[in-house]
Amino acid sequence: MGAPMTKITPEGRFPVSALIAEAQRELDLRRQFYWAKVRAGKMRQDDAHLRIALMEAIVRRLTVTANS
Repeated sequence: MGAPMTKITPEGRFPVSALIAEAQRELDLRRQFYWAKVRAGKMRQDDAHLRIALMEAIVRRLTVTANS
């Protein structure tokens, strides 16, 4: 089923653990950034929720795939 996890990036350049860590870092940044934009009235709360949920799904997908 699918390619080995080491082949997700060209020549397996990044280990899955690094991809997960970077996606989690991005998620944390999005939470701070988007909520600041919502509070400033520059972003709708439902847009912030959607974008954060998408990144949460990416982190979960990477984590589940890595643990399979």
